Amino acid sequence: MIRRFFSSFLALNCTQFIVTLNDSIFRLIVVYALIDILGEQYNNQILAISATLFVLPFLVFSMPAGQMGDRISKRTIIVWTAWAELLFMVVAYFAIWYAHEFSTYFALFLIALQSAFFSPMKYAIIPEIEPPNKIARANGHLTLFTYLSILLGTFLASFLSEITKRNFPLIVIFCIIISIIAIVTAHSIEKTPVKDPDKKINYFFFTQIINSIKLASQYKHLNLVLFSSAFFLYTASFTQLNLLPFGVESLGITDVQTGYVYLAAALGLGVGSFLVSVISSNSVKLWLSLWGGYGTGASYILLYLFQHNLIIACLLFFSVGMHGGLYIVPLDAYIQFISPDKQRGSLVSAGTFLSFVAVLCGAGTLFLFGDIIDITAAQGYLVIGCMTLVVAIFITFALQEKPVE
Repeated sequence: MIRRFFSSFLALNCTQFIVTLNDSIFRLIVVYALIDILGEQYNNQILAISATLFVLPFLVFSMPAGQMGDRISKRTIIVWTAWAELLFMVVAYFAIWYAHEFSTYFALFLIALQSAFFSPMKYAIIPEIEPPNKIARANGHLTLFTYLSILLGTFLASFLSEITKRNFPLIVIFCIIISIIAIVTAHSIEKTPVKDPDKKINYFFFTQIINSIKLASQYKHLNLVLFSSAFFLYTASFTQLNLLPFGVESLGITDVQTGYVYLAAALGLGVGSFLVSVISSNSVKLWLSLWGGYGTGASYILLYLFQHNLIIACLLFFSVGMHGGLYIVPLDAYIQFISPDKQRGSLVSAGTFLSFVAVLCGAGTLFLFGDIIDITAAQGYLVIGCMTLVVAIFITFALQEKPVE
């Protein structure tokens, strides 16, 4: 009965919205809970470790997941991951209830594990449930609702922490209820065909990554787009992690209140993604990524200059998010557009792997800046802004012609 009311893409978008919402809430709840356990002096350490643990499953399993998506129906994997999230949220409840540091970190790892299988599938399945002329728009909508869920999840993590007076086990119960809804929406996605049933799953993922990068070199600008997309995840990871010390040091707000500031960036990313879906119409326009790159870099630099003004900082975080949406959505759409059917799962997973290596590097950069070089959080944004402008200039010269219009 459910399938009579929901199209497959709507069901997919609802599922990924709910899963991302849960991830966003839970990641912040883990940080807040561990701050209560260990103390605020361990902020950077908690942020770096939690980010690393969340990324590790993507590094190890993203390629096998992509190959599995070529060998098994992608819809089947999405359903499996929805059930896995419910199970792992129950484990997380007991970990946080007993306020045990190792168990809490392990629960975060488990939640990341199911996301590592779900994430490449939600993109790779789009060409199987949508016609070619709607791929760009579908990516824009998917990215829009991804970051709207991050926005809502970030808000809810902070809001629920305040109204429950940091009763984190109760908040995890809320996440469990959300997981049940995700199972329902996942089951309403239509069954998709198996693309390559005889494909072998190579668990030596570094070999497969190299092979996928070699394969990508056969297609125009594909490797450039894969690495450019990964750079976005690097800056996004650093932006989110660095916001907590930035809020405390420069804006004079609490750890929970920084979650409200991040709403501006998440909202901006949603707006940027929506603009791409409107501008792109039935084609992929990579020139939007250049606009997004330059705008993001300039916004980071201005954030350093106006680091003590809360209102301007929120506007600049919105600008970072909006230009980030303009940057990343055309790149993701191009990867799906140019990849051949039988290798799409592997190529998308290779991009996922590179992206989460970048996320890990973002966490490492936070630790490097905060604990080794000992520069302020605001200075960290200045450095990232300069790096972003350099990358945008490089992409400008690399894309001397418009590859897709």
